[in-house]
Amino acid sequence: MSDELLEPLKAYKSQLKSQFDDNVSALFESLVQQAGLDVAENRASAKVYRAELVTAKTMQAKRSSMSGLRGFLIFVTVASFIALAIGIYLLVIGTALAGGLCLGIGAALAASMLGVILGALNPKIKQLDDLVEQHNAKARAHLDVCNRQMAPLNRLFDTNMTKQLIEKTVPLIKIDDNFNMRRYDYLNGKYGFPISGDKNRSTIGILTGEILGNPFVVDRELITYMGTQVYTGHLVITWTTTYTDSDGNVHTQTHSQTLTASVTKPMPRFRNETRLIYGNEAAPDLSFTHKPTHAEDMSENQLERTVKKGVKKIQRQQNKALKSGTSQFTEMGNEQFDVLFGALDRDNEVQFRLLFTPLAQRNMLDLMTDDETAFGDDFLFAKRRCLNYISSEHSANWDMDTSPSKFMSYDVDIARESFENFNRQYFKSLYFDLAPLLSVPLYQQHKPREYIYGHDYVRNYTAYEAEYAANAIGQDAFKHPLSATRSILKTSLIGKDGKSDHLKITAYSYKTESRVDFVPVFGGDGRMHNVPVYWDEYLPIENTKTVKLKELGYSGNEFERKLESTSLGKVLSKYGNRAYMHGLLCCLVDASDGAFDSAIDAALQ
Repeated sequence: MSDELLEPLKAYKSQLKSQFDDNVSALFESLVQQAGLDVAENRASAKVYRAELVTAKTMQAKRSSMSGLRGFLIFVTVASFIALAIGIYLLVIGTALAGGLCLGIGAALAASMLGVILGALNPKIKQLDDLVEQHNAKARAHLDVCNRQMAPLNRLFDTNMTKQLIEKTVPLIKIDDNFNMRRYDYLNGKYGFPISGDKNRSTIGILTGEILGNPFVVDRELITYMGTQVYTGHLVITWTTTYTDSDGNVHTQTHSQTLTASVTKPMPRFRNETRLIYGNEAAPDLSFTHKPTHAEDMSENQLERTVKKGVKKIQRQQNKALKSGTSQFTEMGNEQFDVLFGALDRDNEVQFRLLFTPLAQRNMLDLMTDDETAFGDDFLFAKRRCLNYISSEHSANWDMDTSPSKFMSYDVDIARESFENFNRQYFKSLYFDLAPLLSVPLYQQHKPREYIYGHDYVRNYTAYEAEYAANAIGQDAFKHPLSATRSILKTSLIGKDGKSDHLKITAYSYKTESRVDFVPVFGGDGRMHNVPVYWDEYLPIENTKTVKLKELGYSGNEFERKLESTSLGKVLSKYGNRAYMHGLLCCLVDASDGAFDSAIDAALQ
C-alpha cells in the first residue's frame, strides 16, 4: 500500500491540491498549443468585442433617457392641446379673458413642445438608434472573429478530461467510464449493493470507480416524498346594527369583516440527494452512524463545552451497558474523538477499534475540525456491514456534469478560468467525500478477495445508468400530458437487442384536481360562516415510453465527429430525443423498433 493517502487532509494540503492545479493548468496549455490558438490575438479581439458592447450599452442608456424625456414632452404637448381646446370653448361661450389666456398658453406651449420633439429629440434618438445598431453590429462581427479563433480549442474540450486529471493526480483512485454490469455485479454480489427499484427515487447523476480495488459509487437521485401545503381562503361578510344617539335618534350602521381560514393538504415535494457508497470487507460485522457536528464552526470554548457534555453522556451509556450485560460499548479513550465522531450506535466494539486506530482517530478529527481547506464535519458517515455511506452537505452543490459546453467560450481567458475552476471544485468535492473513508488506514490496507463474475447478464447496462440516461434526455420527453409536477423516471428491461438494451421508461408524477373545503369561522355578527378554501388534490399518474441504450465508447468530441463524418447523424435523426453520456447513446424509440442496434453499427462502419 502507498503511504500517499494515509493522512488524506495533510496529503491534500501539502501535495495533492497543488499537483492537481498544476495538472489542470498544464492540460489547458497543451490544449491551447494543440489548437494552434494565438492567445494574444484572441485577447485583442475579445477586448474590442467587449468595448463595442460597452459603447452600445452606453448609447442605449442615452437613448432610453431621451426617449423618457420625449414621453414627458408628449404628455405636456397633449395637455397643451387640451388647454388650447378649452380656450376655444371659452371664447365660444363668451369668456374672452380666460379663453384667450388658455388659447395663448396652450398654443405657445404646444408649438414649443412640438418644436423640441420634432426638431431636436427625434433626430437625436434616431442618431442614437443608428449608433447602437452600428456598435452592436461591430460587436457581433468581432464575436464571430473570436468564435472562429476559439473553435479549434472549443472542439478539444471533452467529458473525460476531469476523470483523467483526477487519476493522474491520485493514481490510487480509478474512475469508470460508466456504471457497467461487471461493476454492479461486483458491488451487488460481494457487498449487497441494492438494485434501483424505489419508485420514489430516480438517478440523475452517477459516478463509479475504485480505490485500490475497493469499489465506490456516487449516486445523485431525484427523490419525491409527500409533504404538505397550506391553502388559505377568505370570505367577506357584512351585517347591520342599529343604535340610538343622545338625542334619541335611531341610526343603522353597516359593518364589514373579512374572515380567513386555512387547510393543510398533502402535496408532493422533490429534492436531490447525493450519496457516496463504498464497499470494503474490513470490519464486515460492524455497523455505526456518525452525524455531522460542524465542529469546524466551534470556537475552542464551544468545542471544550461540547466535549465535556458529551463525555458525560458516553459514560452514562457505558455504565448502562456494563450493568445490562447486553452491550460491549466502552469509551475509546480519546474524549474529543468519542464525542465528535460519536458512532454511539456501533454494534461491534472489537471491529470498531480495528478501524479507528490512533492514526484514524487523528485523521478524522483533523478532517472534522478543519475550516480552511476542507469542508469540516458536514458529512454523515454510516457503515452497514460491508457498505459505507457518505452523505455530505457540500456534495449537494457539486456539479457532476463534465459536459465540455461548460468551458467553451469566445475568450481564451474566460475558457481557462471556467476550466480550472470547474475541475478544481469537482476534485475537491469528490476527494472530501472520499476523505472520511481514506482517513481509515485499514480500508486502504484491505485488498478485496477474488470475485467470480457472471458471464451472461440479463441486460447490457445497469438500471442506474439507464435512469441517468433517461433523465439526461429530459423529463419532458416522458412526462404524462396532464402532469403538474416533476416526474420520477424508472426503467424496466424489455429485452436485449444485441449490444443494446430495450427499456421501458415509466414516468411517475401527479396531476391536480381542484377541490374546495368549507371551514366554519365565527364572525363578528355572532354567527358561524363557511369560508371556502380552494386547494389542489394531487393524484398519481404515470406514462410509459421506450428507449434504446447502446454503448458506443466514444468520448463526447469523438461522438460529435462521428455524427459529422459518418451516416450516424442521418440514422439518429429519425429518433428525435436522445442523450449521449458516459459513452452511452440513449434514444427515444417506437415500441416496435427492432433495427436500432444493427442500424447504428452499420452507420459507424
